[in-house]
Amino acid sequence: MSGALADRLSGWLVPVMIVAGTLAVAPGGATPFSGVKTGVLVAASVALVLRAVLCPSSTPAPAVPRVLAGLWIGTLALAALLGPAARPGGMWLEAAGGLVLLGLLQAPPEPVRVLRAMAGAGTGLAGVAVLQALGWDPFGWMGWRGDHPGERMHIYGTLGNPDFVAAYLGASLCVTVGEAVCAARLLTRRAWIAAVVLQLCAIAAVRSWGSLLALGAAALSLLWTRRLPARAELGGPKGRWWGIALGAALVAAVLLVSVWGRSPGTALAGRLYLWSVAAPHVLDAPVLGHGPGSFETLWPSWEAEYWARGASAEQERFAAPQDHAHNDFLEWLLELGLVGAVPRLLLLLAALRAGRQAADARGRAALAALVALAARALVDFPLQRPAELCLFAVLTALVVSPRASPPAAQQSP
Repeated sequence: MSGALADRLSGWLVPVMIVAGTLAVAPGGATPFSGVKTGVLVAASVALVLRAVLCPSSTPAPAVPRVLAGLWIGTLALAALLGPAARPGGMWLEAAGGLVLLGLLQAPPEPVRVLRAMAGAGTGLAGVAVLQALGWDPFGWMGWRGDHPGERMHIYGTLGNPDFVAAYLGASLCVTVGEAVCAARLLTRRAWIAAVVLQLCAIAAVRSWGSLLALGAAALSLLWTRRLPARAELGGPKGRWWGIALGAALVAAVLLVSVWGRSPGTALAGRLYLWSVAAPHVLDAPVLGHGPGSFETLWPSWEAEYWARGASAEQERFAAPQDHAHNDFLEWLLELGLVGAVPRLLLLLAALRAGRQAADARGRAALAALVALAARALVDFPLQRPAELCLFAVLTALVVSPRASPPAAQQSP
């Protein structure tokens, strides 16, 4: 295989991973949504590491993020070996995410193609969700009916749950708005604007309060970034309208969600119950944590201990088995301890700091999408799911890599 052909094939590896990791489903299987996506991420992680080794990049990401990505893998292995309640199957997804991140930092991908794949995958996901909201589930057309109680739960896209759909679209919406801003041709811009509208409709349909937090944080991230110099604004004056575009998207999302308003108090009370039960157990194993995948195993005993101490009768409605803490940062502390959580948080902070220097609208779009995911992780567990973890790894690599800001020759047609 010639070097040029190898480069072209590797250039499509990340976009294919994003699209397949978003839309791939195995109807009728034991894990029809997460199983196949985890397989895609694991296979892609191996391919990306091999690509980084066999085709080293002349412009890798700075050393600090690469070291932190290495610590992502190393501390995960350490916690798996020494964590008292480590579950063997609990580390593969996060290991795959860490390897994807390390591979992309060693050999950064071409950003324009990757961001378009992300926007396209989000648009496809939104299309499925909107059809489900209208009662036209595409999986039903194929003879497969999922077991989803409740009207809202029937809007599950290709991810299996309406909250998962909202978490993914919060990030892809930012990237899609970025593509609309960068488009030089009127027809292309209108197509991306239509994709933005479709994603907003899907976000409204799933009625997730976490979307307001994610999109609000994404909008605020634009105030934190440095002002684009005129020469760096893709598409000329359109770059100046970037903040207005995302702000308008946020307002539209707020208005649409409020039409079918759900009680934010109930959702918040449920999260507070989870955190009240789980958070004290960080102190049980503060250094190395309880081990990857241990939350689900230890939750019943933690909950029983919490009720033995005397809990409010109003919290009884929230008592149930749980597999995640609905706060990824808390879950890192619980399962991986300070040794594992600190490098991950430092990597996120390094990406946010690097994103502040974004030289174009696409760089700002990637940063806003990363911020949306991080904000969502405060009240959800997107980094414990393959599709969103894939986005997190790719966005982090794009934001901190020197190729994250494409030259003028790579601007949208």
